[in-house]
Amino acid sequence: MSDGIIEDLSPGELATVVELQRVELDRLLSEQKRLNQRIDLLLQFQEREQVLRQQMQASLDRLVEQRGVGPRQDTALTMPGDVPLLTDRLDRAERRFRALRTAVGQLVVVLERQVTGQGA
Repeated sequence: MSDGIIEDLSPGELATVVELQRVELDRLLSEQKRLNQRIDLLLQFQEREQVLRQQMQASLDRLVEQRGVGPRQDTALTMPGDVPLLTDRLDRAERRFRALRTAVGQLVVVLERQVTGQGA
């Protein structure tokens, strides 16, 4: 608000404006807290996904060694028959994770615009 508008307000009106601003600030702080909690949860999911990916990679390596194929190769054509199924599942999981990461990024941008008043 400009100084001219503030000067024209009665003490009661000014108190009302201040109260409305306080309520809006409290709402925004609450929304920010919720967003931060969701981001923390997403980071926990990402960390867990990385651990599971490492475990899956170790399992794939052990499976290849048990089958006597030798050192793991990067192409699915040289792997035993059921290993490509696991790599396909891993590829699908990676695509879903990228899609989720993109969606959360877009959500953060929209919420930031709403908070700063740029996205009306």
